Amino acid sequence: MNLRFSGAAGSVTGSKTVIEVDKEKYLVDYGLYQGASEDRSRNWASFHGASEISAVFLTHAHIDHSGLLPRLWKDGFRGKIYSTRETFNLCRILLADSAMIHDEDARHANEKQYSRHKPALPLYTSYEVENVLSLFETVDFEKEIRISEKVSITFFWAGHILGSSFIRLRCHDEQDNEKTLVFSGDIGHKRNILLKEPSLLCQMDYLILESTYGKKLHSRIPAKEVLGMYLNTILKRSGVAIIPSFSVGRTQDIIYLIRELIDEKQIPEVPVVLDSPLSKKANAVFNECFCADQIKDDIIKDGTIYPVTMQEIESVKESKQLSETQGPMIIISASGMIEGGRVINHIKSRIEDKNNGIILVGYQPEGTKGRILLDGEKILRLHKEELRVNASIFNVNTLSAHGDYLDLISWIRDSKINPKLIILNHGEPEDSRHFKDLIESQLGFKTTVASFGEEFNLDHIY
Repeated sequence: MNLRFSGAAGSVTGSKTVIEVDKEKYLVDYGLYQGASEDRSRNWASFHGASEISAVFLTHAHIDHSGLLPRLWKDGFRGKIYSTRETFNLCRILLADSAMIHDEDARHANEKQYSRHKPALPLYTSYEVENVLSLFETVDFEKEIRISEKVSITFFWAGHILGSSFIRLRCHDEQDNEKTLVFSGDIGHKRNILLKEPSLLCQMDYLILESTYGKKLHSRIPAKEVLGMYLNTILKRSGVAIIPSFSVGRTQDIIYLIRELIDEKQIPEVPVVLDSPLSKKANAVFNECFCADQIKDDIIKDGTIYPVTMQEIESVKESKQLSETQGPMIIISASGMIEGGRVINHIKSRIEDKNNGIILVGYQPEGTKGRILLDGEKILRLHKEELRVNASIFNVNTLSAHGDYLDLISWIRDSKINPKLIILNHGEPEDSRHFKDLIESQLGFKTTVASFGEEFNLDHIY
């Protein structure tokens, strides 16, 4: 049995791992690379042998885990994609939105003639999205599914976003020896705003574990307190607070916290505008799951997550009009890393006014516009324009849907597991190495860090 790490090894995007069980081949996730141009260029690489992949096991819907699936179909994949029902519903909107963005980017590149390719083409289109969505097969949590005579899978609640899961694979070789692998995907924590904490780990031989925050700790100060302080700073000077936010998970958390802040009169009752068609669709999926076991009981008792002053806008015309509206006001828009979407235009129109503020509420990888702001740069380049950063830049680092290294070590310890080997992926190199040292010293488990393209022959690991 072999594992090959073809993405999210040495980085936090582009998750994809190939599993070979004798002659059968599977993938866990097939995600889009984001961030630096060198990483993004990997999205264009063809998957040679895509038609030989029997199935994809999808941990959750975030685009860095699912966003290249249409490209996989284009390369010849025709197997099944197994996911939870909520993951499928989110993928329907996220992949369609991704295709639209790639199409717009290609059209813009051709109009402005700045692409090296003549003509510039989209990474994939809605045609590939429609075809890959037809391959999904949804599964229930904690119900074992037999994939073949050699492989069975079970999905467990991961507490990261709606539908997120860690996946157990039971694999048998030709001698009927069983090996059990668990792929963590992205793991949440007990401080989640809306979602319940992850299920405990099941027993396994090998744990493939994310290490996004392997060297960082989230602040334990309540996110609502920090967000309220920053919002008051901006709103009391009649400014516009722009919150770039991931459409799935983070946006719903932010909306709920703003609702609480307004209800408790901790911030002024100002207009709260959600300018993101994708986020609006994600809200609809959240509403459908509002009574599900994944959402905290006290949130369900509240009955709604939406502030009384909130409005969702849809059209481009409304979005442009919003850019001309005076504060005080809160605008929530995608994308969370300021790498695309309508938030770009809002930042362009507001960033040079010192009364305004930008509140970053998510992880900002190296090379993203969000990271440039976070690092304190005074010039931001957007759509080939150089803009002076006069607006206040704030960072709420208590909202990550990823557990930090204390959360993950506690999760492993509480689960009372005894793996033969832990393989770390989905982390920048320093984070992964730091986390490796902590696991070995605190838990005593043999641990290694996967590098890009690295293969592990599990038949030779005892």
